[in-house]
Amino acid sequence: MNKKVFLIGMLLGTLPLGVAAQEVLKPDTIHTELRSDFLEELGDTTDLVVAGSGTGNWFISLSGGVNSLAAEGNRDYDKFIDRAQFSLRFNIGKWFTPVWGFRIQMGVGKLSGHHFTGGIYNIHDPLYDHSVIPEGMKPYLTEKNGHTWYHSKFAYMDWSVNLMTDAVRWFTKEKKPVGLILSAGPGFAHGFASRGVSASNSFAFNAGIMLNMNVHKNWDVFAEVQGNIVDESFDNHIGGQPNNRNRTIEGYAGLNIGVSYKFGGRKFARYAKVHPVTYESVRYIQPPTKVEVVQPAAEEVVTAFAVRFLIDKYNIEDDQKLNIDRMARYLKRHPEARLELTGFADKETAYPAYNMKLSKRRVDAVRDYLTKECGVDASRLVIKAKGDTEQVYSEDYRWNRAVVMRIIDNENKN
Repeated sequence: MNKKVFLIGMLLGTLPLGVAAQEVLKPDTIHTELRSDFLEELGDTTDLVVAGSGTGNWFISLSGGVNSLAAEGNRDYDKFIDRAQFSLRFNIGKWFTPVWGFRIQMGVGKLSGHHFTGGIYNIHDPLYDHSVIPEGMKPYLTEKNGHTWYHSKFAYMDWSVNLMTDAVRWFTKEKKPVGLILSAGPGFAHGFASRGVSASNSFAFNAGIMLNMNVHKNWDVFAEVQGNIVDESFDNHIGGQPNNRNRTIEGYAGLNIGVSYKFGGRKFARYAKVHPVTYESVRYIQPPTKVEVVQPAAEEVVTAFAVRFLIDKYNIEDDQKLNIDRMARYLKRHPEARLELTGFADKETAYPAYNMKLSKRRVDAVRDYLTKECGVDASRLVIKAKGDTEQVYSEDYRWNRAVVMRIIDNENKN
């Protein structure tokens, strides 16, 4: 019995020591805060650029303008511009990368045209043999140059799904205020019954070219030329004979001017296979063995993160500024901490002297951003430039186009 009491007493006596040891060994504040700030999903390539989650990079746009029908006989009666009618377009879409996106669009408007009948009328109406003039068409028939002309005007509605690409970003990775956007994709068009002819339907192919200008984080203005290719019978008339067409397609095209709203702006994340620079291990010195005075263990924390650059560049891209901002917030929360900035260049960029200057420009750019934009005192920064004399990442030489930021304490100043 006494033995049991003795064992229970020892167990209860050790509980405070266990609690104290847990206090000493809990994860350090620096590691935890940086982990919550910097942990990201990493991709498999140094050039993977993806859209953000949620509403990021989704957009809607509305535009208005004019378009005109290009069909058989029209050019013999008047000019393309003379047949211009009002049109309206609505789009919703998303950019997946700075180069590629998609949209779904709907267009409405009117089309007008002129064609001589050639004895063929209302090609879509099964009640006619196509040689009988419907009563509703007769008020819109006139004579000119020895031909009987029919003057059509009808409303239409079309839908299409487009693949989009910004041609400006084919040649630069930097964000530009002006874009040249090409689009193309399949669709469907419906012509409403009008002036004695029946409604018509046609599969369509839509293509366009847009000049886009960014005027605000969320707003763009644009001008777009686009057109639709449809079946020759879309305007209820075909050239040749009913069973012997002289061509198979016609179309309509026009110019629209409009505005676009981007939900959450247009932001992208560039991910890299850079796990060696995301974190370095955090090492702890074991707590003192003396039980009488329990003190927190001394800690040595070395945490590193890289600011990546494009080849032969030292300007900081927007996604990398976000990483520096996070580090600056950490420094403001921990005034005792200091930051070491080490610039690197890869050996493939140029010769050693040039690479040394490039790495110095890169580290100066990060220092200037921290001091001028983030308000970090320059005395808390340790600046180094290594050029290509050290290749800190051996897996892929491109990773060395970087400035490595390391948190150091006041005792570790070299």
